[in-house]
Amino acid sequence: MNLLKKPFGLTLQALLWVMIFGCLLAHPFTNATSSPPGDKRDYVLIINSYNESSSWGWEIITDITARIEQIENLEVYVEHMNTLLMDQQSDLDNFRTNLSREYGKNPPRMLIYIGAPAFIMRDFAEKEWGKGIPSIICAEEDFIGPDKYYVSKRAIPHSERIPLRELSGEYNLTLLYAPIYLEQTIELMRRMIPEMNRLVFVRDGRYINQQYEDELRKLLDTDYPGMRFTSYKASNMSVDQLLDSLNVTDTRHTGVLFSSWHYTRNIAGNTEITANPFKIIASSTAPLFALWPSSVKNSGVVGGFTYDVSVYNRQIIKTFNTILEGRQPRDIPFYTPTDAHPTFNYPAMLRNKISPEICPPDSVFIDKPETFAERNRTAIILCGGFFLLFILFQQWRIRVMRKVEAARRREPESQIKYANLFNRMPIIYIQERVIFDEKHYPADTEFSDINAYFERTFLPRNQVVGKRGSELFADSFSEFLRLVNIVLTENRTVTYPFYYKPLDIFFEVILSRSYLTDHIDIFCLDGTALHKAQQKLDSINHKLSLALDVANIVPWKCDLNNRTILCDINKPVKAASGEAILQNEASLSVSDECYFSKIHKEDRDRIRQAYDDLIAGRTDKVCEEYRVISNESGHWHMEWVEALAAVESFDAQGRPKTLVGTSQVITERKRMEQELLSARDRAEESNRLKTAFLANMSHEIRTPLNAIVGFSSVLADTENEEEKRGYISIIENNNALLLQLIGDILDLSKIEAGTLDFIHTDFDLNELMREKENVIRMKVREGVELLFEQKYEQCSVCTDRNRLSQVIINLLTNAAKFTQTGSIRFGYEMRGRELYFWVSDTGSGIPADKTEQVFERFVKLNTFKQGTGLGLSICKMIVEHLGGRIGVESEEGKGSKFWFILPYVPGKAAAQRTEEQYPVISVEKDKLVILIAEDNDSNYRLFESILRKEYTLLHAWNGLETVEIYRQRRPHLVLMDINMPVMNGYEATAEIRKLSESVPIIAVTAFAFASDEQKVLQSGFDGYMAKPINALQLRTQIVDMLRKHVVLL
Repeated sequence: MNLLKKPFGLTLQALLWVMIFGCLLAHPFTNATSSPPGDKRDYVLIINSYNESSSWGWEIITDITARIEQIENLEVYVEHMNTLLMDQQSDLDNFRTNLSREYGKNPPRMLIYIGAPAFIMRDFAEKEWGKGIPSIICAEEDFIGPDKYYVSKRAIPHSERIPLRELSGEYNLTLLYAPIYLEQTIELMRRMIPEMNRLVFVRDGRYINQQYEDELRKLLDTDYPGMRFTSYKASNMSVDQLLDSLNVTDTRHTGVLFSSWHYTRNIAGNTEITANPFKIIASSTAPLFALWPSSVKNSGVVGGFTYDVSVYNRQIIKTFNTILEGRQPRDIPFYTPTDAHPTFNYPAMLRNKISPEICPPDSVFIDKPETFAERNRTAIILCGGFFLLFILFQQWRIRVMRKVEAARRREPESQIKYANLFNRMPIIYIQERVIFDEKHYPADTEFSDINAYFERTFLPRNQVVGKRGSELFADSFSEFLRLVNIVLTENRTVTYPFYYKPLDIFFEVILSRSYLTDHIDIFCLDGTALHKAQQKLDSINHKLSLALDVANIVPWKCDLNNRTILCDINKPVKAASGEAILQNEASLSVSDECYFSKIHKEDRDRIRQAYDDLIAGRTDKVCEEYRVISNESGHWHMEWVEALAAVESFDAQGRPKTLVGTSQVITERKRMEQELLSARDRAEESNRLKTAFLANMSHEIRTPLNAIVGFSSVLADTENEEEKRGYISIIENNNALLLQLIGDILDLSKIEAGTLDFIHTDFDLNELMREKENVIRMKVREGVELLFEQKYEQCSVCTDRNRLSQVIINLLTNAAKFTQTGSIRFGYEMRGRELYFWVSDTGSGIPADKTEQVFERFVKLNTFKQGTGLGLSICKMIVEHLGGRIGVESEEGKGSKFWFILPYVPGKAAAQRTEEQYPVISVEKDKLVILIAEDNDSNYRLFESILRKEYTLLHAWNGLETVEIYRQRRPHLVLMDINMPVMNGYEATAEIRKLSESVPIIAVTAFAFASDEQKVLQSGFDGYMAKPINALQLRTQIVDMLRKHVVLL
């Protein structure tokens, strides 16, 4: 075994001697020169499939050894298998035994296998040193096979090949593949030998050459069926025999492919390996082509199709370094050279009379002699550069001399031209001498020179030159001197506007220091037309700005090179909200990323794509609507913006350079569009529901009307009083049901039309709940407990009292209707900023699949119970209009719990209430007078039939008559109809209040909405009675009202 250690650096000469020595004394198992077994330090072990004379393997070993010499505390050991001498399995076993004896149980830091046969040591390494040792394989094949094929030197069939990629994870390895390009090499040989019909393969007995021969035969059989194949083996002939065979070869029709030539010989009883390819190559008269890169370089081989071996070796070192840094080989991708190309030995080509002209275009030539130009490239470049500089200098010198001569000839002509130009140019020129005071501050000026344009505009030369500036132009002369001082002290040019009123001319005046000491040059440009055009442009721009502001349109410009937009995307939004906007470019110029970041995320990709299409030329303009999110006013809000854009300019390559466009806030328009769409949907829904609604209404109205009409006709023919009372009760119940149905329909229609009034007032919630408890108690069956569960002593809220009452009454009425036994409980509680109301009962309950339907219109779970089927639908609409939500929890057979939640808005605490004191009068019971204002005779007859037995009645047909009768008779109570001729009820009440503030007035009207009741009570009325009149309620309300104002005697 051979040992290469870092402390012993190898020079090139030493390596050469080692190679020669190895060729002469190679043995499959040389004596170890390392430390005793088990005493190895941190080391890298290289197992070489071949012997030291294999140039491909030796170059890899040399590069790795040189790299390890640079690393502290790391050694390298090389073991050569000499597989050519391994003919039996026992030879492999002996090699493994020697490895075990040499290295013991001390595992190497890394294993490097050279040649695929070396990897058959993998199981030995795993068993001896454990799994996972980092391994590098440098192999001519990317597969491995059973040991028997390497020992018997036979090709491995495809069925028994194991791809190395499949073993990467298990053995922690990476592969650096060194392929042999058989097909490309054959094609190259046919190109160089056009009439080639025979291939001679020169090889030794190593396994890899047997594998190549097998593949060559298959390749020739499939792709070159007419080509003959001959194999010259080192085991069958000597070197001399080989040379004799090659020298008589027909070089015109035969191509020779050389692989390697290692042969064995017996020296002093020992079998040695000898490699002498150089003699074969140098002595052969036939041109040889090689499979291996090393055979082409520094030899007599003509060429071959090979990869760059230096690149391959650098990749080995790179992989080696990567593993030393800690990366596992299994994580390193396999490497395959990508730089293979035809490679030729130039002297060998010439010796074999092969022209380089027929070589492929991408060929690489080795040892090609340099041309004269290549050998003297530096000197030629330097000489050419000096010569070129000399020519350029001479040309420059000649050009300068010609220019000087031409300038000398043109000087008189130029003087005349400049003088003519000076006097004819449409610019006023003045040269003035500055006169200073004692502090060296300009005190005045004196005209030194003027041009002809000055004379044509102002005065002739003889009236100007020598005059003082203060004499000719006295206006604003002090400001002129201040500017002159700036020009002289700061040595800079000053420009300012000047209006000469006598001639109505605007001048742009330029002051600069003159070439003469204490002089200034003055240039005056007539800018009158420009000034007036600017004024007109300013006016137009102002009007345009006003128009854009009125239309809420903001123009912008996008620089695609700088990716900036000269406009704040929030500007149209700010303009819409009336905020002030800075108009300087710094505040309006933003990056395109900022522009798109303000766009709603759901619209952002669509808008980006639209602009990309515009820039790419897929569309001519952009017209998009999107949403903009902003918190400029302190809270987040969204606005709709419409953007129009087009390409303004292009660069030299025809690519868009700038875009121009406008942004307009269209939030109001989008809202109107949405409202129109909603209105359309509502109209379509209304049309769809109209037929169903009318059908339901026909059924619901005809049902109570049938009872009312039927029993009314039977009532006249019935003499039995008990039957009459029963019929009357049925008529009253159906009348109440019909009234409830009409009221529900009116409420429903007002809610849907958005005309239902919601009047928020402050009131005590406990008082309202107690009122509803008293109202419902009469409807609850005997044996059913009705309980208001009061949790707070006082709770004042601000909401619509009547609508809240309507919801609670509906829920309690339903509970009373469906509860036969048990209890009905209701109440409320505060949950944060919300009020939670509930009505629970122990009634029949609701099936689970019906709980979502109970809030729909005309839904009656029990068709045999009285009701319109609209109550819960109205409750849901009212609760949602008040900003809340409603629901139900129910179990069939156990009861239901209806709940709703409203926003809690605290009301003002109710003040201590005291009964309002009215002037009390004493009246005999049978002398009470009631004035009835009613323009309908039938309605008056109804009042009369109800009240005539208890009160004296007065009748007025209109409002004006009502006021007159009251003035004359002073009745104790007034029943006032609202809708009357001549003067309506509101006007009549106002007039009566002028006569008496205490007389009770009760409004009687067919307007039955809560808003009507609110208006009545705010217009001077003391009470409210909706038509149709209920006799019991009318009597009760009159008695309660009179009790407050009258003492009966």
